[in-house]
Amino acid sequence: MSMTRAECRAAWLACAMVALQCAAGGATAPPATQESRALAADRKLAATVSEPRMVEVVRRLVAFGPRQYGTPSNHEAAAWLASAFREAGLEVTVREDSPRNWYQPMAWDVRAGADAAGGAGIALKTAWPSSGAPSGKGEGVLSLVTAAGAVCLTEASPTPESTTGCAAVLYDGRASVSGWPVVNRLRGTWSVPVFAVSPQEVAPLRERAAAGASVRVAFTLEAASGNAAAHTVVATLAGRDRSKYILFCAHGDSDSGGPGANDNASGVAIVLEIARALSAAVKSGAIPQPAWDLRFVSWGGEMSSTREYLVGVEKDPSRLQAVFNYDQSGFGSSRDALYVEPDDVAANREIVAIVRAVMADHAGSRGFPAHAASIKAQGGTDSYVFQPGAQGATVYPSVTLYTSAWDKPRALPVTAGFPPINWYPGEQPGMVTVDGDAFYHSVGDTPANTTDTEPSNLGWCARVGLLSALRMMAGK
Repeated sequence: MSMTRAECRAAWLACAMVALQCAAGGATAPPATQESRALAADRKLAATVSEPRMVEVVRRLVAFGPRQYGTPSNHEAAAWLASAFREAGLEVTVREDSPRNWYQPMAWDVRAGADAAGGAGIALKTAWPSSGAPSGKGEGVLSLVTAAGAVCLTEASPTPESTTGCAAVLYDGRASVSGWPVVNRLRGTWSVPVFAVSPQEVAPLRERAAAGASVRVAFTLEAASGNAAAHTVVATLAGRDRSKYILFCAHGDSDSGGPGANDNASGVAIVLEIARALSAAVKSGAIPQPAWDLRFVSWGGEMSSTREYLVGVEKDPSRLQAVFNYDQSGFGSSRDALYVEPDDVAANREIVAIVRAVMADHAGSRGFPAHAASIKAQGGTDSYVFQPGAQGATVYPSVTLYTSAWDKPRALPVTAGFPPINWYPGEQPGMVTVDGDAFYHSVGDTPANTTDTEPSNLGWCARVGLLSALRMMAGK
C-alpha cells in the first residue's frame, strides 16, 4: 500500500522527533537493522565530501579579491564557479542582477620608515583601503593631528573635513575582537587614500610620533570603480520531478569589503562541494537521481541578489520546497558546534526537525559535529529573504547552517521543544551559546586565520545539509 506525500512526511517528522528525544536524554528506540543500514549509507555518502577541496576553494575565491557586487573580482569568481559547476556535470546559468555602483581596491602598499634616500621602510601588514578610497601615491611625515602634506593617523572616524590637507589617512580607531582592523566605508567625497590599520601594529609608530620623532610613511593605492551588474551563479542537478527543487545557497561577496574567507567564501565552498559530491554519487550509481531538482546558487550580493531571485520564485511559488543557506560556516573562535536557524518559524517545523534528526543520528561520528543546536530567528542573512515579514507573502521553509555568527559568542534562549543536542556541560539552563568569529568583517578574515584552521567546520555543514535534503525528498 503506497503512502501519500503527507503521510510520508509525517512519518519522517515522527522519526525525527524520536531521534531528538533520544539526543535530549529520552527513552532510546529499539535497534533497527534497516535504520542501521540507512545510517551506514548516509555516512558512506558523507565521506565523499572533501574538506581539503573546500579549503582550496576558499583560498581560490579570496585570491580573486573581495568579490563585492558588480566588481571585477565578483565577475572573475562567478566565471570560475560556473566553470567548476559545469565540470561537475551540472546545468549552469549566470544571472545578471541590476547594475549598481561598485568599488574595488586593486593593489596597495603602506610602509613606515621610508626615507628620501630610497629606504623602502617596513610594510604595514594590516593596512587595508577603506571602501571608497581613491587611488593615490606619495609619502609624508606621520602626524597625530591634521597637517598639510602629512600622513595623518587618527583614532576618530575620518571625514574629508577633519583631514583637510593630509596626503593620506591611516585610521586605527576600530578593530575586531582579534585585533585586526575592521574594513570601514567612507562617507563624503575624498581626494586622498584612506587605510584602516591595526591599533597594535601602529602603536609603536604612534608612540614615536607622540615623542617628537619624525616617521615617514610611503603609500600607494590603485583602486577602481564603476557601475555594473552583479553575477549570480545558478547550477542545477536535474531531478526526476523537475517541477520542484531544493535550493542550496550562499552569498558570494565579502560584504565587509575585506578578504571574506569565513564570511563568506566558506559558504560558497560548501555549496559547490555538496553539488560535486551529489553529482558524482549520481553518476557512479551510488545514489539514484534525486526526486527533485537540486539547485546551487552563489549570490552576487548578499540579500540584494537574493531579493531579485525571489521575484522570479514568486511567479511559481509551488516549485521551491526548501532553502539551505550557508553563512560563516567555516570557523568558530571558541566552540566546536553546528547551528541551524530559525527554529521558531512555523514554516520551518519540518525542515528543522529533519536537520536536527541528522545532527542527532550522526553526532560525534567521523566527519560530523559532536555538538549541535537550533536557534531562534536572528536575521541578517539570505535565508530570511525567503521568509519576508510582509503580511500575505509566501513564507518558504528556509534555514541557515553555520558554525559562528557575528563577532562574539552570545547566549540565546532555547526554543521550547528544541533542546540542544549533546551540548556542553555547565551551560546555563534554557540557554545556548552561539559561537562568534573574532575576525568578523576584518582584514584578518583570511583563509590562514579561519578556514585553514578548522576545515572540519566546512565538512559538518556540507554533510548535514546534504543528508537533510535527501531525507526531505525521501518523504516526498
